[in-house]
Parts: sequence; C-alpha cells; structure tokens
Amino acid sequence: MVEFAITLPILIALVAGVLELGRGYTFAIATSDAARDAARYAAGKTATTNGPGLASMCSLVTADLASVTSNVSCPTQVSHPPPFTVGTDYTNPVAGQAVVAIYCGASSNCTGSVTTLAATEVDVSVYYGFSDLNLLGGGITISGSSRATTSW
Repeated sequence: MVEFAITLPILIALVAGVLELGRGYTFAIATSDAARDAARYAAGKTATTNGPGLASMCSLVTADLASVTSNVSCPTQVSHPPPFTVGTDYTNPVAGQAVVAIYCGASSNCTGSVTTLAATEVDVSVYYGFSDLNLLGGGITISGSSRATTSW
C-alpha cells in the first residue's frame, strides 16, 4: 500500500501528460489543416477567375476550426512573406483563440485578377492559443502554415 501511494501520483501525472500531448496534437492538426485548406482555396482559382478575397478565406478557416474554437480572429494581412513575427505581424492568441495571418503576394486582399502576375505566392498561417492546464508549462501557441502558388 505504501509503494502504491508513492507511485500513484507519478502515474497520474504521466497519464495526464499523455492526454494533454494528445489534445495538443489534435489542435496542431486542426490548425495545419485550416491553413492548408485556405491556401489551397486561393490557389484553386484558375487564370480565368479572380482571387477569392480575404473574407472568403477567413470563412473557410473559421469553418475548419469550428470543432476546435469559435474564437477566430482573421484575417491579418501581412505585407511580407513568412516568417511572421508575433506582436508585429499578428497578435499573440489568448487561450482558446485562433489568429490567422495571410500574405497575398502581389495581390491586394487576395483578390487578384486575371491580368495580374501569374504564380503569385499565398501564405496562410494559423496560430492557436493552447491552454494545457499548466501540466506542460502553461500557455503554448500552436501554429500551422501553408504556402501555395496561384495562377492569378
């Protein structure tokens, strides 16, 4: 009984840590998928159509993250390609919040038209404030990003 009483807190901490890592991994996959879908959405526009615009991309990301959070702050348009800097290019997300930063290349607001340069780079980054119940050190920002080349 004494040995069990000594080892039980360690076992509980290990199980809780594994569960928190699993939760964090789930959020990491969700943010990566949302960024990938938004970049793919922009790149999927053909040379005969205009770009989708920031509002459409934000709606897509918000729908992708609906199972994770309803607190999505987007979009923050950045005027340079990644890496994006917290505090300068986007605000650091609070626990349970997702922040989306988008670089639209040569296009303004990712609404490129047919006559603009081809092969425009679009970068989408999603940052999520993960609250890990202080088991792994407190608030962690999980990020996912994706780059696509579009025909507009």
